[in-house]
Amino acid sequence: MAQPRLLFVDDDPSVRMTLPLILEKQGFRVDVASSVPTALEKMSASTFDALLSDLNIHREGDGFLVIGAMRHLQPKCINLILTAYPGLDNALLAIKQQVDDYFIKPMDTALLVSRIKEKLGARASGRAPVLRRLTGVLRENNVRIMQGLLSAIKRDPITASIRLSDEARIDHWPAVFRALVEQLESETDSLSAETMRFATEHGKRRKREGYGVRAATRDFQLVVEVVLDLIHSEVMPMGAVGLSADIRRLIKSVDTLMLKSLEAYE
Repeated sequence: MAQPRLLFVDDDPSVRMTLPLILEKQGFRVDVASSVPTALEKMSASTFDALLSDLNIHREGDGFLVIGAMRHLQPKCINLILTAYPGLDNALLAIKQQVDDYFIKPMDTALLVSRIKEKLGARASGRAPVLRRLTGVLRENNVRIMQGLLSAIKRDPITASIRLSDEARIDHWPAVFRALVEQLESETDSLSAETMRFATEHGKRRKREGYGVRAATRDFQLVVEVVLDLIHSEVMPMGAVGLSADIRRLIKSVDTLMLKSLEAYE
């Protein structure tokens, strides 16, 4: 394809000085805007293949205004968001706005360039994007999730204060997590009797190991945080099928299991 033209929008002068140079060395023709009005002027005057916009330009969420305008003016342009402040609300809004991808600052520039070229190539060839479900990503990254959970438990001041071996901290979590993934795949809000039994045993075990209610609650919160970190990483493509519904169902299920496990403290 011809040299792709990209509009980059960011109010940070240092980022505007460095990232466009990197993109130009990778074969892009880059136009730069430091504000929403300037971005609107440029997209009204020229045609772009890709838009890369900071999420919070001068005000929180300005990037979605820029992307909404680009989608209206140039429907074939691919739209990408940069943000230094990832969060579930922003991720869900990005999905709703049909953002093509979502990158966290400081971003891996090689990954950024690769993903932009991949999406431009798919658009040029007419290939439909590969649709993914959260459940598939969770299964493929089960080891990574368990390693992340162990690190989070050992790093968190509430759970780290309890003296346990690494094995004791997470050896029962893989079975509980598999049950959660199976429940997501079934697309039902009802947890199986076996999964609820896992939660009951988990609560009893944590109580024996010296966990108080606060630490036992934090255990479950860390599971959600690790999964959300995975969703914000390079392994989770934007536009996954049913992602917002899966996230809501996962959080609701974890809350249900947490409450069940806390019955051991009553």
